Amino acid sequence: MSGDTSDSSSYFDGREPDELIRALVENSPGTDGKTALGLHFIDLKSNKVFIRAMPPDAPSGSTAVACGNHIYVIGGIRENDASLRGYDEVNDVFQLDLKDLERGWRKTTSMLFPRAFPLVLAAEGKIYVFEGMGSESFGEVYDISGDIWEPLLPPPEAIDLSVPVPDSSRSRILVHCNANDTLYAYYYDRKSWVCLEQKFCYWSDSATIVDDVLYTVIYNYSGKFRSLEAYNLLDKKHLPVKWSSEFSVNPPPNGTLYRLGNGKLILGWVNLFHERFEYIRFNIWCNEQGGIHAAAEHQFAITVSYPEDISSIWLF
Repeated sequence: MSGDTSDSSSYFDGREPDELIRALVENSPGTDGKTALGLHFIDLKSNKVFIRAMPPDAPSGSTAVACGNHIYVIGGIRENDASLRGYDEVNDVFQLDLKDLERGWRKTTSMLFPRAFPLVLAAEGKIYVFEGMGSESFGEVYDISGDIWEPLLPPPEAIDLSVPVPDSSRSRILVHCNANDTLYAYYYDRKSWVCLEQKFCYWSDSATIVDDVLYTVIYNYSGKFRSLEAYNLLDKKHLPVKWSSEFSVNPPPNGTLYRLGNGKLILGWVNLFHERFEYIRFNIWCNEQGGIHAAAEHQFAITVSYPEDISSIWLF
């Protein structure tokens, strides 16, 4: 791997960081039984991986998010033998400037509440943090320019969230309730919640929006990949998805759906047996009948070899 440098394009072999896929990676347990997190950048053109060291005191159980030229690592858990559970949630926040890698990580203003495994996204120069294991608060928002955290207005009913999805063209964040399949929207410009649909559908832990259509992954009861779920946000109706070319691999339920742009998506996951990152890349477009066409670009998964053992990966 290349050494650290203040020139990010040099560090990433001439590529800019926003041309690469960002991933928070959990390494397999070491001889001490402990896991560690790493910040990785994946170049799908060359299938190379660039690894940045995490802050030395960054806890496990944290979440990463990108906002502008910065990456933030938020929340997590830290061992505490005095605690009944053996650990405590933390409210730590670390920041990395991709335009000044030589500076490295710095600790920035902490959250209002400790959170482990929080759900995090960025929109309009702000970072929105939802729930988190053991948290006393539904959510909070970080105004980067003002360097201040504020409580996030909770929805009208208590909901157990799936991963929230930014819908920037409508200045809102979509959230799905696991318990009753309700689809909510939080409009951050006016700080209000609206119920979009009482009975939406199954929503996996990964979803994205392309051209006003919300996509999520559908698995059957045995955990086998079935298809994509497509929902037109303008017409508020579900769209049929037809695959014109399929793939022979079976992505695991913990895969991440990631939008590349230009109607392209990837579904990526960790192959635990071979200890590598794998993904399927496919194209999606609307057909004349009002449905969705999906076509895989390759029959078998593309593999990215890793220089170290990994157990989990989260694309962001």
